[in-house]
Amino acid sequence: MTEQPASTSRTSPRRGLKKKLVLSMLVVGVIPLIIGMWLTFVQGRREIQLVNGQSFEALAVETARKLDLILNEQEAKTRRITLEPQLIAALERRRDTILEMEPATLEAQLAQEQEAWQRKDSALIRQVTTGPLATLLLEHYRGTADSPGPPIPIVTRTATRALFVTDLAGRVVASIHANIPYLHRDSAWWQGAMNKGVGQPYVSDLEFDPILNIYTFSLSLPIMDSIQYQAIGVLHRVYDAKEFFSPSIDTIRFGKTGHIMLIDSRGVVLSCPILPTGTKISDERLVPLVTPAYPGWVQAPSDGHGGTDTSIIGFAPVPGISRITQYSTGATWHMFVWQSSEELFAPIQHLFTGMTAFGLTALGLLIALGVIAANRIAGPIRRLQEAARLIGTGELQEPIQLQTGDELEELANEFNRMNEKLKEAFAALKGQVVSKTEEVQYLQESTVQILDSVPDPIFILDRDTVVHYLNRASKEALGLKNGVPDGASLFELLNLDPAAQQKFQSELTQLVHPFSGTPRLGLHPSFSPSTASLPSFPKDPLAPQPLETKPERERTVEIHHRLYLYDWFPVKTRPGEEPRIGLVLRDMTEQARLQESLTQNEKLASLGVLSAGIGHELNNPLVGVIGFGEAILEETDTAQIKEYAKNIVERGRRMATIIQDFTGLVRRQTQGYIGPIDLNEQLAHALQFVQLTEEVPAFSIRTDYQPIPPISAHPEDIQQAFVHLIKNAFQAMDPGGTLFLGTRCGNGLITVTVQDSGKGIPKDYLKKIFDPFFTTKQQGEGAGLGLTIVHRIVTKYGGTIHVESTEGQGTTFTLTFPCHQSVSTEAS
Repeated sequence: MTEQPASTSRTSPRRGLKKKLVLSMLVVGVIPLIIGMWLTFVQGRREIQLVNGQSFEALAVETARKLDLILNEQEAKTRRITLEPQLIAALERRRDTILEMEPATLEAQLAQEQEAWQRKDSALIRQVTTGPLATLLLEHYRGTADSPGPPIPIVTRTATRALFVTDLAGRVVASIHANIPYLHRDSAWWQGAMNKGVGQPYVSDLEFDPILNIYTFSLSLPIMDSIQYQAIGVLHRVYDAKEFFSPSIDTIRFGKTGHIMLIDSRGVVLSCPILPTGTKISDERLVPLVTPAYPGWVQAPSDGHGGTDTSIIGFAPVPGISRITQYSTGATWHMFVWQSSEELFAPIQHLFTGMTAFGLTALGLLIALGVIAANRIAGPIRRLQEAARLIGTGELQEPIQLQTGDELEELANEFNRMNEKLKEAFAALKGQVVSKTEEVQYLQESTVQILDSVPDPIFILDRDTVVHYLNRASKEALGLKNGVPDGASLFELLNLDPAAQQKFQSELTQLVHPFSGTPRLGLHPSFSPSTASLPSFPKDPLAPQPLETKPERERTVEIHHRLYLYDWFPVKTRPGEEPRIGLVLRDMTEQARLQESLTQNEKLASLGVLSAGIGHELNNPLVGVIGFGEAILEETDTAQIKEYAKNIVERGRRMATIIQDFTGLVRRQTQGYIGPIDLNEQLAHALQFVQLTEEVPAFSIRTDYQPIPPISAHPEDIQQAFVHLIKNAFQAMDPGGTLFLGTRCGNGLITVTVQDSGKGIPKDYLKKIFDPFFTTKQQGEGAGLGLTIVHRIVTKYGGTIHVESTEGQGTTFTLTFPCHQSVSTEAS
């Protein structure tokens, strides 16, 4: 059951080595092959695109040139009709008649003729279609008129759907067909050809003729008068677009799909072997790519025939006719040469298929060679691997025999030498193991002796509070003569009250967290994380404690009616074992009693000093009251009696002030609002109050109030503290001195500065300035309680006060309060 997984783990790497060797050979052979095939394919495709693009461009240019010649020739032959003297003379007579008529008369005549034409008046139709001018048009249409040029091609005649002449009023004068409108003066082609009497050739856009049910385009030429000064009529010829362009465009085909099409600059098809005339190219993105004013070719995102494959398209403008259409309709005509991508890139696809077949054949050969090479290499390596396993277990008895004549044979010889060296090393290692084991036992015994010699109880426990070790002091303190019972819990041994047990559980939970990430101790139902006060990391219990450590921050517990100071510390264990926690107790019973006695004595001494100060301060004004009272008894002068009474009142008020300051120092019963206050505002009010109630000499006052957050306090308390500081500063300075008041906020603290330029406080007095009734002023100038009240108010709201003074240079009081302070309404 135990050997098969090991065997499986040994055979898996052997198969993996063979696979890696074969895979390496494949990577070395296949990657260059794939790269070469890909580069060949890409380069061949690029060259095919370039060659075919240039060929398509040349074909488009040549076809556009031929079509331009046909259109120019057609325009020239049609223009010869406009030069017929008979036609010009007839139109000049009509022009003169029209110009001599009143406009209203002319309009009435045109309306009458229009109505006759619409009702198929035979006389009017016969005049237009069989008159001399109509006969002239038929001769030119049939090619029988005498002309110096070659006869008109049959295609041109069959593509012509209408040929007629209009006069200066836009009415039909002569026509070879009767199925046409009579008046044309509002038509775009008529206005364009007349060009306000100047005359200009006009070629229309492709339009659908509902009467003929075909798409047509028209050529309109102005007929100038005999002196070539003014246009006197228009010769209009309408062509079937499909029949006119097909002989020149549809007959040009190459391959199975290659062909040429004629479009305008709006993407409308004029002629195409595949797309119907009059339709628009489906992909509008293609239109600006193939209709520039210059020839070229482009790799387009679609083929213009509904397909979405990338296509190679050659294009070229039809320059001669485009100049006329540009003026006439704003559009230009362009040749469009296209062949499907599948047919275009068929040669490179065949090449790629052949290369793929060759690559697969080469891949098969590489796999066969890789398997042969892997077997020649992997076999000896397997034997070396098995020998290494036997060397590791000390079971290799026979030397490894490999005869490959290469590095593998050298490696087998090195394995044999290593096996001999390991046998010698193992023999020497056994003695060292025995020696190290004795040293470990000695260290364990000495550690136990050291812990037993420590006078403080020490416990070692695991994360489940099970005690694993007690030193001698712990056994004596708990009265355990037979040692710790197996599986005993710390709480069972200490027998703590519920509150102390809950405190220990919460602290142990936080200690276990860094080790396991999840507390495993059972918590008391009333415990919440907010009640925990344990530091993030345990301290060294034997490290010296700082002298200024406050007793209220020490962690104590009562066990068997004695008070202990306790601390936790981590205990390292051997690898693989769960970490453990240490608890050390220090008996503080006698020290606590001594501390309580000293505190009581200090309170009695302070009370004595306070009583003596009160008696001293009240004695002087009281003597004055008694003296003035005795004087009143013997005095008969009313004015003098009033003076004595005034002095008695002043000394009474002095005594009341002393008593009020004293009661404010001992216990202030302030009632009112406790909430956020602005220290800047309170400091400004205090300065204003002192300036209004005291006789302030000419002082220079500087202020620097920075934006600070509010604190929560009694406004009267804070203002009283600032008043005492400002009064003290004024009293310390001579006229001309400077008082500085400033505030700022930084590092989580609000700082208030009160600085004067007085004589300063002697160094020996700095430690006493906050003591009750201590003053350096003359008799009657102060009770010595102002700074004491300031100190009590500042500390009451969690602040501190610092004094710096240099004799002859002034004194600076610095008050600091924590930012975001929240003071309970019960604080007093």
